[in-house]
Amino acid sequence: MKKRLKVCCVFGLVLGLGMVFSLGTAFAEKETIKLGIMYAMTGKGSALGTKQMDSAKLAIKEINAAGGADFGGKKVMIEAIYQDTETKPDVAVRKMKSMIKDDGITALVGGTFAHVSLAMNAQTKKTPIIFTATNGVPEKMFTKKLKGPYSMSMIPPAESIGSGAAAYVAEVMKLKNVVVMLPDYAYGHGALRGIKNVFDKMPQVKYTTIMTPVGTADMTPFLIKAMEAKPDIVMMGQWGNDAINILKQAYELGLSKKTKIFFNWIVNVFATGIPPEALKGVMCQLFWYFDMSGFKDAEVVKLSDEFTKRYMAEYGEPPDPYGCSAYMGVKNVIRAMELAKSTDPKKAYDAMLANPKWIGPKGPATWMIDGNPRYKYASFVGLGLGADERKSKWDYVKIIDYYGGKYFQRTPAELGWK
Repeated sequence: MKKRLKVCCVFGLVLGLGMVFSLGTAFAEKETIKLGIMYAMTGKGSALGTKQMDSAKLAIKEINAAGGADFGGKKVMIEAIYQDTETKPDVAVRKMKSMIKDDGITALVGGTFAHVSLAMNAQTKKTPIIFTATNGVPEKMFTKKLKGPYSMSMIPPAESIGSGAAAYVAEVMKLKNVVVMLPDYAYGHGALRGIKNVFDKMPQVKYTTIMTPVGTADMTPFLIKAMEAKPDIVMMGQWGNDAINILKQAYELGLSKKTKIFFNWIVNVFATGIPPEALKGVMCQLFWYFDMSGFKDAEVVKLSDEFTKRYMAEYGEPPDPYGCSAYMGVKNVIRAMELAKSTDPKKAYDAMLANPKWIGPKGPATWMIDGNPRYKYASFVGLGLGADERKSKWDYVKIIDYYGGKYFQRTPAELGWK
């Protein structure tokens, strides 16, 4: 009887230890943050999406190298699930559903093109998780009616890009006769809404709008039409190859000798393809720039320089402005979870709104109820550099100013929030 009891005890102990080990393993598996990262690695958005992905990976590497996210003194590692949107909304949504159901993510950082981010935002209304878009999306995404319960964005909407450029031209440069040249698709029309929102409030400003079809190889007819208006300034907002073409052909036509040029929004991906002589002297608006030397805020210069050095050590080139957005997107999602000491989307999102002030390479910012941050330096303004003024092949502007006025972003109340 004693022998049998002893065997039973040993068996029970082994079984108990096995259960403890099993439970401990399961517990350990849950002691990670399942974070989805999804950008356009293929398709039309891949040139930019790959840069965003690199920046997101750097942010995750840095957090894990420090021991993981800090949940009140307890460190939790990030387990990233990487996916490719293929620059297709249906593909992004399908993969997003799989990451939520099969991989167990509670937050997703991503988005390269607006229509893809809009689709992912819509999906969060059905399967609520934190979704952080790190690309420009239409303003409508942040209306109370359409925004996902825990959706947010690092980059201002297309409308703000237009309104920021228009406000700088009218308020700071004090120019009154303007030609607006924009691409004839969703982004261009969004920027135009922002421009109209500013200029239509300023009776002293006269502006002419010229829309250029996407993929136009010869921009000459449109540029000639702009020159015929004899403007004080021409505001351009093309993207990718269209941006390269229009600035190159504007240089060849001698547009800058007749008027000023303001490029509404520029990033490394296509700026480095513009001939230096075509960009020289062109005013440019940027979300951020890797070389902030000379900017008046020493802390922003320091934070930008440190981020750029870490990125260059990892990838051998400076980060793109949208890469900076992706980096800050990951950092902010983890910050929200740290504040809540939880990966629960609602708890993390609420904790973020309860502690809205933060700072990154772009400078100080405050989260708003509409899911958008309000940056102290809403956008930066740079002056295009010629070949003899550049420090490296990646250099293309010198930051000379910023815009942070009232026109840049509409208030939450204007988007339906109270």
